[in-house]
Amino acid sequence: MPIHRALAYALGAILIVAPLPFGSVQPMATALLVAACCAVGVIWVAWRSRRGLPCLPWKDPVLAAGALIVLLGGLQIVSLPRPILGAVSPRTVEFRDRYEPASASPADDSGRRPISLHPWATRHSTLKFAACWLALMVTLDLASVGATHRTLATALVAGGGFQAIYGLAEYFSGHQHIFGYSKEYYADVATGTFINRNHFAGYLGMTIPLAIALAATSFSSLAVAGRSLGQRLAAAPGKAIFKTGSLLVLALTMTTALVCSRSRMGITSTLLALVTVGMLLAWRGGGRGFIPAALLVASVTLLLFSQGDAGDSVVGRFLGTPADIKAGLGRWSLWTQTFTMMRAFPVTGVGLGVFPAVFPGFRSTGEGFYVDHAHNDFLEFAAEAGALGCVILGVAAFLVVRAVARRNSGSRDFGLVGYAAGGSVLAIALHSITDFNLAIPSNALTASVLLGMVICWARSPSPVLAIEREPHRPWIAKSLLPAGAIASVACMALLPLGSGVSFHSRSRSEAPSLLAWGNAERLFQAAADLGTVAAQDMQILSNARAEGQGPSDASVQYVQSRLRDAIVLQTLALRRNPTSPAGHVALGHLRAAHCAAEALLAGDHIDCIEVAMPEFRLALELSPVSASTQARVAEFLLASWPVMTEIQRAHARPMLERAVQVNRNDKALHLQWEAARGALYTHE
Repeated sequence: MPIHRALAYALGAILIVAPLPFGSVQPMATALLVAACCAVGVIWVAWRSRRGLPCLPWKDPVLAAGALIVLLGGLQIVSLPRPILGAVSPRTVEFRDRYEPASASPADDSGRRPISLHPWATRHSTLKFAACWLALMVTLDLASVGATHRTLATALVAGGGFQAIYGLAEYFSGHQHIFGYSKEYYADVATGTFINRNHFAGYLGMTIPLAIALAATSFSSLAVAGRSLGQRLAAAPGKAIFKTGSLLVLALTMTTALVCSRSRMGITSTLLALVTVGMLLAWRGGGRGFIPAALLVASVTLLLFSQGDAGDSVVGRFLGTPADIKAGLGRWSLWTQTFTMMRAFPVTGVGLGVFPAVFPGFRSTGEGFYVDHAHNDFLEFAAEAGALGCVILGVAAFLVVRAVARRNSGSRDFGLVGYAAGGSVLAIALHSITDFNLAIPSNALTASVLLGMVICWARSPSPVLAIEREPHRPWIAKSLLPAGAIASVACMALLPLGSGVSFHSRSRSEAPSLLAWGNAERLFQAAADLGTVAAQDMQILSNARAEGQGPSDASVQYVQSRLRDAIVLQTLALRRNPTSPAGHVALGHLRAAHCAAEALLAGDHIDCIEVAMPEFRLALELSPVSASTQARVAEFLLASWPVMTEIQRAHARPMLERAVQVNRNDKALHLQWEAARGALYTHE
């Protein structure tokens, strides 16, 4: 089997498998997806070198465009001296000064900080982008060889067909599972193997135009024995008729699943994409197959949903669009709050992939609801990359468009597949205006491959790939360096999947070097594992002291050392992700437990509430509408209520009332607050 065909099959398999694990949004699935793309990239580099071509298309402006975005991510994670960082992003310095805890070893703190407020998230996002752009570059070469573009289109249609069939089966059966996972959200609509209906609809929107194009191409290839449709069908082979009919039924199944998702923008963007492709083909006089096939599929879908209540629910969704946009947590509210965040970091942004970590601090509506994206991929990119990133993106887009516009001899003959791929890219671009499809790894990869097909189809054919050159002897050595660089991307993606953090008191001074590559979440988890056990031991010792059974100083000192270790880990994590509300709440608990250990050793009263309160206040600043953050702070305040002073209670009362307001359905919290207030009034 030729290497290019094996590459096409491998890339097609990745495209089909990527959506299966919830769109590859989980860390392990994302890392494996990046590694799989890199594996294909390594083989691609070897293939190019084996054919006598440069190991990478160095002169291709598409490669330069992707490199610019990767460079942006690299710049955002490079540590800069404080004066330079203050000049380019003064708000970043302000945020770090306020929310970043002091280093456990001040002498080791150089004062240099990156632009990104969460460097690990930026690195992770950059790796995902690099993998998707690598897939785009591979597609550029593969689609230029023979009919490989049809292989990739077939793989995408197969993936979309499976998603549609699986989603409809779960929807109509009422089972509503994603393999073994019972759906908690969107249980009344079809979502395939995606959690969110909009991401399911976005994926289908990219594959439906291809399915219709393949069906139309298959129909156009039927033997022409007469001028009428009946004569053509009568003269056509049964296999060809079956293929055409199967593709039309599959396209109809996909459109049915799209409507059953009830995704308004998914339906709208797909319809607009099909109309655009049809108009373009009609203008160029080549839409005789695509337009009838699209009209047939759309008409049958409309007929199906005009019967019963299914169509009414979809129509009701569209009629409620204005109210939803203006709602407290509607799209307009999210975009307005995102603009507020953009104004705070106008030049360099908060860092690629860092939006979920910083945006909660700028939220003012939607109490009790979790939001981690702006529901507009373009707006979210602007908030993460700033004006600098927007300029870089504009330059990258210019390089790609210029490569297409400066064609000399017309585009390749992809037939209807080229037009359909363009429609698919248009569909996902339109849908991304109101959602975050490009933040879903499987959808981002699919969009990248489709964009590669469109660029390859639209720009001038490159004759160099059509010529088999005699291989040169040192082709392996020539491809070694770029293949190693691509493999290093896979290693960086897979590295966090290794073993957890092991931390002991004797290694506290080495802690910064233990996870210089790691993310804050691993440190948070390690601190929680260590601190939870130590806090439980501290509670046992305190209870023993209250019962007159004084614990030994050695026992208290041991527990105190374990708490100190946990505080060091928590501090390291917060220095990597200083805007984590949960991290500050956990640090407040750890400081309170460590303070209690000191009081137990000294045998004297120490106000541990005041030790913990600064961290709780920071957490509430960073996530003012988060129900979980408010509840965790309220839990500590209610437990400490009996020993609080009047001044402390006066400060705690607004926090507790706010927590009760945000957690309206938490009856236990309401009862505890009522009991605390009742005890206060009785005492008074």
